Amino acid sequence: MTPRKTQNERKVNSYKTFNKITSHIDPMVLYTFLSLLAISIVLLAFQASNRETCSEAAIVLASQQHAGKTTSFTAGEVITFRADLKGSSNDGLSWDFGDSTATAPGLQVYHAFSKAGSYTVTLRRGKCDWRQEVIVLNAAPEKAPDTRGDIYPVIEGPEEVFVGRPATYSNHMPNASKWSWQLLQPNAETHGGNSVKYTFGSPGERILSLIVNGDSSKMVTKRITVFPAPAQRPRNDHFEPIPFPEEPKPTDPSAGTPAAPEKPKTPAISDDEFKFFLTQVIDKQKSASDFSPYLCDNLGARVLLNDKETDTFSHFCSRIRGKKRFKIELVNLIKDQNGCVKEIRVRYDKKFLGIF
Repeated sequence: MTPRKTQNERKVNSYKTFNKITSHIDPMVLYTFLSLLAISIVLLAFQASNRETCSEAAIVLASQQHAGKTTSFTAGEVITFRADLKGSSNDGLSWDFGDSTATAPGLQVYHAFSKAGSYTVTLRRGKCDWRQEVIVLNAAPEKAPDTRGDIYPVIEGPEEVFVGRPATYSNHMPNASKWSWQLLQPNAETHGGNSVKYTFGSPGERILSLIVNGDSSKMVTKRITVFPAPAQRPRNDHFEPIPFPEEPKPTDPSAGTPAAPEKPKTPAISDDEFKFFLTQVIDKQKSASDFSPYLCDNLGARVLLNDKETDTFSHFCSRIRGKKRFKIELVNLIKDQNGCVKEIRVRYDKKFLGIF
């Protein structure tokens, strides 16, 4: 059994162990670590001492038009903003009204919004801020003052006149019973009545005044420009009257009216002759234009076929031209008083309808 070590022997052995551990660490590394640890402790202590606590706060709004609690105001209305802070300092407060205007410092400030809208007002102090929404409305339109009782008279008349020519001026104001007309010039007379006539003897400017019903507070004036009289046209001593137009000579009744030109006579043609000419159309010996003298150049004359179908003469000729199997049985012409053929009635064999 080994003997037990004394207390002094144990201390010496522990020192030797620590020396063994530290002998493997660079002293510079150890000193750097200890320095950083000390700096961290100092910074934590500094932050703890300067830490700011954001206490509860309220933004109180008021104005002369809105005395109670409200967040709605009108554009242009001056609003009072007051910070109600609990248990904290009032220093370093600033207000941001959210309408791009400059911030305002202080516990209580005043501001007016120029436009309607919704604005967020922010109260700041250091790193703390508090917000309040404010609604701004457009002001109600004011009623226009009643000006019906404030009616001024009107002077009716020309503003430009000539020397020597009379000019009339009048007034037709409702409920008017007394008029006082006067030119604003020395020794001018006053005239009554709702109209007055002036004849100016020299050019220049005149001012005519009018007072109705004796109310001089509503006197009106009219500026009149008087021009020189226009020059008269010189007389023409060699004036020659315009001769009167000659009357048409009466015609001699014995001579009679001139005879109207004679119209060309329509050549006569019978039904059988017309039928024969149509057969020549079938044989391609004639065309529709060959019938113009008999139709009076109306190739659109009506053609009645078998008392059922109608067609124009020019189109009818084009339909039967070269149709050898088409057999015309009867032709009946209807003429006017001048002998012009107006309508042709044609009857043909029905078994040849298919040729069309």
